[in-house]
Amino acid sequence: MQNLQIAETAKSPYINFDCENGFLEIKGRSIIENTFAFYEPVFKVLSEYVQNPLDKTIVHLSLDYYNTSSQIWIYNILKELNKINDIHGKDVDIIWYYSDSDLLEAGRDFQNVSKVPIVLKEANGGADMDEEI
Repeated sequence: MQNLQIAETAKSPYINFDCENGFLEIKGRSIIENTFAFYEPVFKVLSEYVQNPLDKTIVHLSLDYYNTSSQIWIYNILKELNKINDIHGKDVDIIWYYSDSDLLEAGRDFQNVSKVPIVLKEANGGADMDEEI
């Protein structure tokens, strides 16, 4: 399995997928015009990881803002993460960091469509991002 790291830009989020430690982080803004070109490699690495996941996978999602096409990819990522538990019976901990009421509501919406529980946590300027649950 390969790890994947993509630097944050003004329009795209920071991606850190550390397959060796079962950690996925998406952080920043996602207002990309061509979301397929950006997220397809992320999804490919995730799909490969899901075939043989670690006993515990930790996911941190901390988006300041995202567009509709990014929202679709986030949903697809969550669906793929569900397979870790559904197919392999292994643990997935997802934390949705929110900084305002709109992002809190978005996190609640994602909770409703995800089989894996999503913990909603208020972001404190990124200080909580280093915590493990």
